[in-house]
Amino acid sequence: MGKRNWGLKHCKTLTALLLVSVAVSSCIPSVSSNPRSRLSANATNSNVGLYQGKILADNPIILSNDPSLSLKYDLNKLTSVANITTNSFLQGNPNCSGLTYCFEVRQYKESVSALQTTDGKWGYSTASEEFLQVNTYYHLNKIFDQFFSNLGLSYGNAYDSFAFPIYDTAIPLNLYNSDGTFNLNSQTLMAFSGCDLENNATYDQATESLCFGYTGSKKELRWAHDSTIVYHEAGHFFQKLQLNFRNTASVTKAQLGNYLYTEAGSIGEGLSDFFSYYVNGRTHWGEWAAGKLGGSRPLSEDDSLHVPSLSTDDDQRLNYPQYLNYDPNDPEIPVEDIHMSGMIISHYLTALSVDLQSKCSMSSKDAREFVMSILNETMAELGDLTSKGTVNGSVGKVNMDATNSLQWLSTNNPINYRSFSQTIAKNLLNTIGNAGLNRCNGTYYTRDNIEGLLDSYGLLLFKTYNQHRNLTNTSTKINTQVTATNRKKSVLISKNSLILDPTTGASSAYVIDSRTQIAAGITQLQSSGLIGTMSAQTPSDFGFNNGNSKVSPGEVVAIALNLYNNSNSVMGGIEVLANDWDHADTVTKKPCLFDSNLSNDGWPLSSEGASTDANCQTIGASTTEFAPVCFVQSNESSATKWISQHEFKEKMSIDTNSCLDKSNDKDCFIRAIKGADKAHFSKINPKSTWGQTMANPKTGKAYGLDWGNVLLFEVSKHIPPGTVIDCRLRVRFTNCEDCFHDSTRNNNDYFDFEYNGPRPFKIIHLQIPITD
Repeated sequence: MGKRNWGLKHCKTLTALLLVSVAVSSCIPSVSSNPRSRLSANATNSNVGLYQGKILADNPIILSNDPSLSLKYDLNKLTSVANITTNSFLQGNPNCSGLTYCFEVRQYKESVSALQTTDGKWGYSTASEEFLQVNTYYHLNKIFDQFFSNLGLSYGNAYDSFAFPIYDTAIPLNLYNSDGTFNLNSQTLMAFSGCDLENNATYDQATESLCFGYTGSKKELRWAHDSTIVYHEAGHFFQKLQLNFRNTASVTKAQLGNYLYTEAGSIGEGLSDFFSYYVNGRTHWGEWAAGKLGGSRPLSEDDSLHVPSLSTDDDQRLNYPQYLNYDPNDPEIPVEDIHMSGMIISHYLTALSVDLQSKCSMSSKDAREFVMSILNETMAELGDLTSKGTVNGSVGKVNMDATNSLQWLSTNNPINYRSFSQTIAKNLLNTIGNAGLNRCNGTYYTRDNIEGLLDSYGLLLFKTYNQHRNLTNTSTKINTQVTATNRKKSVLISKNSLILDPTTGASSAYVIDSRTQIAAGITQLQSSGLIGTMSAQTPSDFGFNNGNSKVSPGEVVAIALNLYNNSNSVMGGIEVLANDWDHADTVTKKPCLFDSNLSNDGWPLSSEGASTDANCQTIGASTTEFAPVCFVQSNESSATKWISQHEFKEKMSIDTNSCLDKSNDKDCFIRAIKGADKAHFSKINPKSTWGQTMANPKTGKAYGLDWGNVLLFEVSKHIPPGTVIDCRLRVRFTNCEDCFHDSTRNNNDYFDFEYNGPRPFKIIHLQIPITD
């Protein structure tokens, strides 16, 4: 039977866990009314031929071979001449169907057109805005050409001359149009080389744009001078293409994370760093633009920036989840940041490239190209919103179904380090690991090779290669098992090790209801597109929020669980879900008391209003069976019971028009805000809370909660003070022994529909007393 005293406590030590504001990435330039002339005031065309221009072939640190290169150095000394374009404007790459060009470079967002040449030459001083545009164009064109050339190779490797798939590929047969153009792009990528964006560069998926900013009070350092930055930001764009190779008919596109901390976002940042290595073959990123801010990143353990304990030896790799909070620029201070945690992925992909050079006698370029082909396969499968996954896939193999796929991809079963590594492993096994294809210099890359390298990074987090995925007859189609002895560093932990802080007097959760903080957070989340509008019942100024760190009628509150890792190993990728799920009787709406084969939750008891009917003991695949996460305590004459919000509304004789959603009384009194109904924590150390894990060793305090660490709830002004709410939250983590594969089914992965229910999760109850 589950623990009964789960009540929220007022946090008296909240100074160490304040909700910090996270700015949404933006690049809104401040442009003078008299933009720079495009004519020859900055032209240096004397040594430039027709259609040629001046560029920085790499970033200034590398070209000068001076790690301490001054910002006052004349970068013109580092330029070289390169072919730019025969076009009159900086518009490039014709491979995107329906578009004249795949991308275009402009100075500012407000610029009316791309830079135009008047004499067919593109030579400018490095101090000019024109040079920034030309340099950006050159490096974008370089990575576009390489990516699309590689995509052609990926396609050719997947299909034979009769257009028959050689293996179960995720690359769709209709990837190209009849004219040979890529058929997915629907919007030209815009690159703005002179954004008024301080200390940053960004990719905005909504507007399909790249924005390159500056560093310094006088904008002394321009990020568009650093080609590795261009490759990294373009990498985010290419990831979107890869994720959506199979989604050509979808209105909404799959994406890899958001600006908050998630493992999908971490993977995306690691991939973007790898895109830089993919182009230039160098194992360091951002020496100039990010490096001057102490933010450049290595892509291999033999980099001098790393701590001495790291090396390319198998037992000294940048392993998961130990190094999730590691910043090589400041290694003593833990940081929860997707760019830092993403280094585990960039280092693994770099190491895989190097290993293929050694074991398959590939050149560095060929190895990088092959790894990119594996990423094409992996991303296409993971991002598939049609739910088939591969050319031989059946509906329902991945991401539930076409109706629910976006929710699965973002919430129920999102991409994490486990699913990413497992899918890469499967694709390696299908291609270079297939003895019949002889793609490894006449032989094949062995399973021990695949598993050994993943394990050295702590990424051997799965027990089968999951070739057959969901909706298959597991008695006749057995997935290839991982060799157990190859799992040496990849530690799997029971989900029951994730609990609320058991320390005497510890808060089980933290409540943030400051009107100022909540208003700022809601604005940020709405402007980023993560959440929609609030209920009409909630005042726009959040006037009911009283800032007493408790939950009161009419408030919008942020709640963070005080989670504790009760194991002796580091726990990574913790997720807390407050979204609707299949845990109520579909007829009576009573909360389900699950059989022990589904969950050991043991809540509520039959005497407390539970349903044990048959429909509570099977998990359905329909969203009509989903119920809100929160129930209400009802004090009745014979007993205290837990009832649905619908039943509580009927008992109170409240009109449905007074509910948070007047068209739906299922969550009439309290609801987790969609889009903010999940929380993520990077890792929790053994026998520790997340706050203790993130504590600065010098001060003993953590730097504070982020919006990605909290669940947001909207509370009705009509709920009576004194009411007790029980929210049945589901939690899991990435290196979990029993959250992803089923030991009763040959360790095959859970079916996607099972993520509707309790089996893959640990259930934690959040009891919320409503206080006036």
